[in-house]
Amino acid sequence: MREYDDAAVTAAVSPALLVEEVERCLADLGRGEALQMPKAAMPFAPGSFFLAVAGMVPRLGLATSKWASYAPGVAGAPGISTSRITVSDATTGEAIALITGMTATQLRTAATAVAAARRFAVAPPGAVTFVGFGPTNRAVFELLQAISTAPRDIRIAVRSDASRAALETALAAFDGVTVSTDVVAALSGADLAFSATGSTTALAAVEDLAPSAVVVSLDGSSTWTSGDDTVVLTDRVVDGGVPAVAVAFATGEEVRAAATQRVLLDIAGSAVTDVALAAIVLARDDAGVSS
Repeated sequence: MREYDDAAVTAAVSPALLVEEVERCLADLGRGEALQMPKAAMPFAPGSFFLAVAGMVPRLGLATSKWASYAPGVAGAPGISTSRITVSDATTGEAIALITGMTATQLRTAATAVAAARRFAVAPPGAVTFVGFGPTNRAVFELLQAISTAPRDIRIAVRSDASRAALETALAAFDGVTVSTDVVAALSGADLAFSATGSTTALAAVEDLAPSAVVVSLDGSSTWTSGDDTVVLTDRVVDGGVPAVAVAFATGEEVRAAATQRVLLDIAGSAVTDVALAAIVLARDDAGVSS
């Protein structure tokens, strides 16, 4: 069995190829040509949980199962996340690879977020806001930079002045990036927003963004307030059905009834996107490509 750690995943994955494969896998799921199980969570301490997800994409001949965990941080120490993805042959069931570390999850989550934004945006965004800038949103930011689609106006909203000052220094080389502790101001007139904060309460209102804007929430839909005219779609499996986001990828149909409607995307991380990442890693390894 082949094994890949964070460094190997980073070396093997092409961001542009990953976004494209994620789009294809979500479309496969939406057409009923791929399968995934609902996420199963099991708590083991206050605020801590184990997580199991699994998916299969016959087109790629692969299936994956992921066992992950999260434990919240304490004073002076960050939270701890873990992930192990077993990759199996979808024909024989044989386990053929093991992917360990959080890089794989962060990359596929970022690729899903960017793919969703591209699918539902009515035009290239003029301004993008990141609400929170931990590892997940940082991965989205870096992926946008890598595939040369980063807009000229990028706003980052963080909670503290200390975080703001640190990010201003760290991102000084990037043109058009501003950092603020004022979430509403950072969202005002933005065409696209990504949120990844770990919050369980509302962070902002979808209506703070421009008309026809897209919000990609990696925190869950409850972290945003929205009006009745906001289109809300999720990539979660609900009652055994096909996720609405996957259906939209499959059909290509417009989800807005009016051009000015905003869209809120609840992106929890489809298991088929783990398959997309595994396919990229294995294919580039087979080809002897390291970057």
